[in-house]
Amino acid sequence: MKQVRIIAAIAILFITQGAYAQLDNLINSSAEWMRTPARNAATDAGDIVVYNPAGLVRLNNGFTINLGNQSLFRKPTHTYDLGLGAGEQSFQQDGVDAFIPNLYASYKKDQWALFTGIFISGGGATANYPNGSINTDLIALQLLMQAQGAYGAIENQHLKASSVYLTSTIGTAYAVNDRLSFAVAGRFINATNKTQAGMTLTQSPFGLQDVEFSLNTSDNASSYGAVLSTMFKATPKFDMTLRYETAVKLDFETTTKTNDFGATTNGAKSRRDLPAVLAWGGAYSASSTVKVYADVNYYFQKQANWSNSTVVTDEKKWSDLAGNAVAYNFGITFNATPKFLWSVGGGYADNQYADHNGYYTKLGAYEVAAEDNYNLNTGFSYKAGKSVTLTCGYMHTFYNTQTIKALNAQPLDVDVKVKNSLDAFAIGANLQF
Repeated sequence: MKQVRIIAAIAILFITQGAYAQLDNLINSSAEWMRTPARNAATDAGDIVVYNPAGLVRLNNGFTINLGNQSLFRKPTHTYDLGLGAGEQSFQQDGVDAFIPNLYASYKKDQWALFTGIFISGGGATANYPNGSINTDLIALQLLMQAQGAYGAIENQHLKASSVYLTSTIGTAYAVNDRLSFAVAGRFINATNKTQAGMTLTQSPFGLQDVEFSLNTSDNASSYGAVLSTMFKATPKFDMTLRYETAVKLDFETTTKTNDFGATTNGAKSRRDLPAVLAWGGAYSASSTVKVYADVNYYFQKQANWSNSTVVTDEKKWSDLAGNAVAYNFGITFNATPKFLWSVGGGYADNQYADHNGYYTKLGAYEVAAEDNYNLNTGFSYKAGKSVTLTCGYMHTFYNTQTIKALNAQPLDVDVKVKNSLDAFAIGANLQF
């Protein structure tokens, strides 16, 4: 079995760095965003610590605390036929990402504001495939081929991979005058990627014992970045904002807990920076009760350093295969009563793949199915007391269905159909005192 284990180690090398979508940066960072998905020029709640820090000087004097949680119900699915007589197979994500919290706090005094926060700036989800996926299926196929008839089947395939970028920030904002303000902040990111995978060689015609393979690794990195923000009142009814988040260098170091495949090395390094972001926002007061918002977020992924891909893509960096990305969002809020605000909005995320098929050789691509998508959002905020406002938000996301040429299945000619949908719910509270 030693030879089989060596071959298996080669086959599984590509699943040891956690699950990534094409876009690492998260845009949904509060319950207020979930109800109105355009927050870059907002000034109505404490979550603007992350969206519009320069706008914090527009809040009332005193403390503002904003906290919330989101739950994601994702249904990424991929379907394929390896052409080996097994027929078409389909695998779907299992489970719910129930806990994606945020906490923001600020203190404003006249022209100055100080702020801090803890939130998830990237990742935030788990790719959970308890019955395996195309990636484990391809590894299983290689194991059976290398076993040369010693085993007849693979069972108990499973894959679970997650990525969470826990982020803390601290900074200050200053109003030059009634029309112009600036903010600067630092942020610290502690990123953790986990991978669990396994399968069992079975049905030996020679009566050999089943052989189990298991992998359990954790990759960790931490580093610092900066955020620059400005807000300008172009007219009495129209505000504009600009925010720039620097790239964050992240050198992940592997810790191996279980390694039956012999595929990982304690202390091994891999690079996956969080890309820089340039974000524009606009807010227009159409009336005393109606406000219109618009956002554009551009992600400089090609400038980020992501480790090299596999040999099937000529050792290009994953960031070159992904290309840059951009998200457009809009929202409208209606103050139905002095205590009740209702909102609706939507957006479009454009994943500008430079090499669509090549990027899908990365673990997490088929499992996450991050394609171009449209989101529709709605929700409300209710002023429950003098200093307490409660918020509920809901979002449904429609993903484009795509057919990907599975380069990592070569020499087999395999097409993989990927589709996805997402429902998200969020609740939060904003406290001012």
